[in-house]
Amino acid sequence: RVSGTSRPGGNASEIKYEVSAAGIFTRNLVIHSISRETVRETSKYRIQGDYIYGIHETDSLPCVLEGENYYFGVERRDTVVAGDSKNILRKVAANEYVISFEEEGLFTPCLIVFSGNSMSIRYFDYPTEDPIFKSIKAQQSSVDLGMNTIYLLPTLKEWKKLDRSKMFGKTIDFKRSL
Repeated sequence: RVSGTSRPGGNASEIKYEVSAAGIFTRNLVIHSISRETVRETSKYRIQGDYIYGIHETDSLPCVLEGENYYFGVERRDTVVAGDSKNILRKVAANEYVISFEEEGLFTPCLIVFSGNSMSIRYFDYPTEDPIFKSIKAQQSSVDLGMNTIYLLPTLKEWKKLDRSKMFGKTIDFKRSL
């Protein structure tokens, strides 16, 4: 299991990546709230000390009362790449992999590098004025809601010639934990 802290979109929640033979998954804590009134008027929920019962059928969760709301966290596990996922994982070098994230039939790459007890992720992000994709012959573009989208269909040879250091933005580092 590899974990670390990331703040996508400015969100301050911690994201942990789980990498195993079964696939790659993310785990993060999603904060929820429920009003005191709902707990008081519904027999489904019960507060005992600093725990709320009724969120999960088999367990309680730690909670905090702040004002008129109880706040609690629920761990969420999402599949990045695994059995029935439409995302594609490809090895591109000894310790480098590209995950192609599927969205509406199109794919966006993300670079993952394993080194010792760490993993780094770099999301697809490049200066739009940079000519790094000029060598790819099969390109299409469309404008939707004022945003220009370019569809690239590189051959394997074209893909291998691309300078990946220019294609991917800031590195997010993760350290291995057990």
